[in-house]
Amino acid sequence: MDFPRNLYIETANNEGHSAEFLTTTLGYIDSLTVKNLPVIFSLKHFSLLIGMDMSDVIKIIRNRNNRYSYYLIKKKKGGFRRIVAPYKDLKFMQSWIKENILDKINASQQATGFIKGRSILHNAKNHENSTVILNLDLSNFFETITEKRIYGIFSSLGYSKNLAVEFAKICSAQMPKDKFDSMPPEKQEYFSEIYQLKESVLVQGAPTSPNLSNLVCRRLDLRFSKLANKLGVNYSRYADDITFSGNENNLPSIGILKKIIEDEDFKINWDKVGKYKQGQRQIVTGLLIDGKVRVPKKFKKEIYRHLHFCSKYGAFSHFQRICPDKRYRKEWLLGKIYFVFAIEPVEAKKMLEIANNINWEI
Repeated sequence: MDFPRNLYIETANNEGHSAEFLTTTLGYIDSLTVKNLPVIFSLKHFSLLIGMDMSDVIKIIRNRNNRYSYYLIKKKKGGFRRIVAPYKDLKFMQSWIKENILDKINASQQATGFIKGRSILHNAKNHENSTVILNLDLSNFFETITEKRIYGIFSSLGYSKNLAVEFAKICSAQMPKDKFDSMPPEKQEYFSEIYQLKESVLVQGAPTSPNLSNLVCRRLDLRFSKLANKLGVNYSRYADDITFSGNENNLPSIGILKKIIEDEDFKINWDKVGKYKQGQRQIVTGLLIDGKVRVPKKFKKEIYRHLHFCSKYGAFSHFQRICPDKRYRKEWLLGKIYFVFAIEPVEAKKMLEIANNINWEI
């Protein structure tokens, strides 16, 4: 998004602006263009760029807390994951910010989640065939990132204070009392933690949240990377999933990691801390890394089981028996196969050969 710098200078001179004004605004323009970021002077300017009336933009920002849907999705291992999804108009604004601003800023090299060209495979390969690995998770990752920290990101990119404040509001929210009170008790159980937060935080379902979380974690990644280099071990992070690997005597202590994590205003999820030696089941972001990186046998076995019963009894009969309420059954199973394809293409091709001979009239 090129900014017409020469036209701006000509217009400013024609309107009689002072040399001081021109110097200040050109400095602002150049600080953004050098980073390939769109030049935006104000909320009104932002409204023009995204093609919305400023009055609507202001209304959405002021009422942003009420412009989210709160729902649960089932986890594979039981329980539910809470999702907070923005309404269409707010999501449009967030998507514009993501595509035109956040996508243009590089995360750290150690971050492997939510980044084009990187994946759980890249994350796992950092630790392939290691003597020992240390896994830990950050607790309530997105919800730990406050509106104030999001403001800091936009401000550090070079945007004016007032605009950084508005961008931070667009990308964060606080759960309203009426939304929480309208939920049944079993649903409130999952949302009570974020309802009790006293400030706006990064929102789980917003398109801007993954990028912002990586940018907020740049200093954490830098500190962990320096520590890993000093100790002669490997470090990578996939969202809230942190892994160190190397020799057992060289791995950082949990105490040091805890101090750094808390210094960066995050917390450890102690239920997911684990150290695994060779000979034990070493898993990094869902993939086995002892030897060559591969998909766990149980996951592949489940796919072959579905393929077998679909071939034997027909896809409709099989899925009607095990999950009558599941929609897109073919897509669900093929999605699992394509996941395997990204890690073990030879194995996935065998699965696809079976799948191509199944009658999918379901």
